[in-house]
Amino acid sequence: MAAWRATVLVMLGCVLSCAAPAADPTDELPLTKPVNLKAMPTDISVSNLNRAMKRYNRELGVACSYCHVENRDTGKVDYISDENAKKETARIMITMLEDINDKYLAQLDGDVRYTADMGCGTCHQGRANPPPFESKAR
Repeated sequence: MAAWRATVLVMLGCVLSCAAPAADPTDELPLTKPVNLKAMPTDISVSNLNRAMKRYNRELGVACSYCHVENRDTGKVDYISDENAKKETARIMITMLEDINDKYLAQLDGDVRYTADMGCGTCHQGRANPPPFESKAR
């Protein structure tokens, strides 16, 4: 029984250490004017863009390199490159959320159930791939 518990604890430790980066991955976000923005406002401030990226990191449970590629020579994240296909998926999802919040939820004006905007975490719940929907028994 003790060996079983030890195995579970070791496995849990490995999962946690692999799942959570040691440092905040967005500490190295660029401090210059954002470029190559296709789903975000092109006049977004660096501060607001960094805030949004940190939210995506948190709500999807991923590091920057999940959507952005790392430069092979320097090892630094290349935020401008479109080489990673997940970046285009992210753009589509960002646009979808804007539509849901600005076009659809906004039409439900006055209904307090829909006053909070949806975000990535609404569906993803801190996971790169959202968990499958499970109907609750009545």
